[in-house]
Amino acid sequence: MASYLHWNEEDAVHHLCGSLEGAAGQVFWDISSHVTTADVIWLLQTRFRTQLQAELFEALRARWRGQDETLQSLYQDICRLVAFAYPSADVTLTNHVYKEAFITALSDGHLQLEVMKREPVNIEAAVSCAIKVEAYEQSLVCQGTLATDKSRVKCRSCNVYAVSDQSDAGENAILRKHIDEF
Repeated sequence: MASYLHWNEEDAVHHLCGSLEGAAGQVFWDISSHVTTADVIWLLQTRFRTQLQAELFEALRARWRGQDETLQSLYQDICRLVAFAYPSADVTLTNHVYKEAFITALSDGHLQLEVMKREPVNIEAAVSCAIKVEAYEQSLVCQGTLATDKSRVKCRSCNVYAVSDQSDAGENAILRKHIDEF
């Protein structure tokens, strides 16, 4: 704004300081009367960056997958939280944090274990593993070959009809009609 409106340094400091409220406004207790905008910005960053980072880290630790939340949605939110919590961290560290935060947020011990067994190298690999495991489990549950918590898995329902060896024409006609409708 200062550059756009062609403010001098004194005007920029007054406008910056006048726009701060609450805890941010209290930084003026620690500054002298001859302060620059760079001084005020440095003081604000020093005071609030670590506090905000700690709060975001706690939000990241408390993040759990919702009951109907997709893995892709969880992935996007974890990426957002990590980017805010560690804005200038080393890529190696953030890659590890992304992956671990995603696995922890799965909130399903079995799914977490299956993803960890595959030793994903980054969050994208962890998401891919989780999607595959969920798809495989859903397929097996729907086939009836895996017993699991069915509230997690949505199966397509289908009717199964059987034709007996008996030659009851009336019953067979009804069954054929149901099969044809299916």
